[in-house]
Amino acid sequence: MNFGPQHYVPVLKIKRGEKQALGMISPALQSQITPLLEIVELKEKTIEEHINTAFKNLAAGVWPYPRCFLDAREVAGSGPAEAENIFQRAADEGIAFTPVTGVTRIVDVAAALKHGSAGIALRLSREEFEGGGLRARIMRFVGTHSLAIEETDLIIDLGAVDNLIPDGIAAFTAAFLDEIPKPKRWRTLTVSGSAFPPSMGKGVVDRHSHSLVERAEWLAWRDGLHANGGDLDRLPTFSDCAIQHPKGVEGFNFRTMTASASVRYTCPEDWLLIKGESTKRTPAKIQFPGLATQLVNGNLKGHYFGVHHCEGCRLMKAAADGADKLGSPEVWRRLGTVHHITTVMEQVAAMPSP
Repeated sequence: MNFGPQHYVPVLKIKRGEKQALGMISPALQSQITPLLEIVELKEKTIEEHINTAFKNLAAGVWPYPRCFLDAREVAGSGPAEAENIFQRAADEGIAFTPVTGVTRIVDVAAALKHGSAGIALRLSREEFEGGGLRARIMRFVGTHSLAIEETDLIIDLGAVDNLIPDGIAAFTAAFLDEIPKPKRWRTLTVSGSAFPPSMGKGVVDRHSHSLVERAEWLAWRDGLHANGGDLDRLPTFSDCAIQHPKGVEGFNFRTMTASASVRYTCPEDWLLIKGESTKRTPAKIQFPGLATQLVNGNLKGHYFGVHHCEGCRLMKAAADGADKLGSPEVWRRLGTVHHITTVMEQVAAMPSP
């Protein structure tokens, strides 16, 4: 499947909230979205248990989408067999996926090629670009493995760009794109980055407060790449990590570290971050209705898109009205992800044709 700049590639960790969020996106938008799904880092489970957890209800979440990208890099460090197990499990469950690997990766290359009868995706990292010689590495990889460029997806992964302004991200992306050989021939070309902050700690948003954080990766694509698309050989598809920093929360130990109730709400050019206090001090189920009320009916209602915007916004209103089972961090990650994906897809679709 080919797609262009009016498509969207959200990068999501394969966790329960994110899997459920995919199933809540409006069917009218799903055909223009190709999720890039990452198996999260192995923590305190056997690899078999970890894979079972990842794939529980995954097929149901992704079946409405034409296909997804599947990346096993966070667990492939355990050995080549783990990447093979993940791709085989996806195939066995009937998931329409494109395996992801990279030009300097080792352990997941064979598995991706084995399951790449309909093509593979090469995810190019910032470190590979900054190391130099990327163009030659790409062509060497393609030649070594006899890949057809027209059947290969290329994903430029800028990683975390929360320390850059939009102009800097756009300039960095343009330099990265200059290293891409034969840009018009790849099946798809995507640029991905994330300006979402690595934490919701002090300095980003204070307790019992709120703040706005600039969606710098979106502004860089909209005002830098898209606005100057005529200067590019090919305008890439937009991709981000939704409402999560690329590193995720795998390093967070919920037994020893304190988490605060918080809402992550996507606005046209910013993320609105609303923070309560530690859930050890006041239970999440008590805090979230109050945070929802601030967004829907209170001092922050000017940012709220309305009950009819998406399923996430509808349930945020329900939470503010006191509905049950809407008071956990996982639920609000799901609602925020639905709202974010819907917002980005609407923004991309509204852009004039390049």
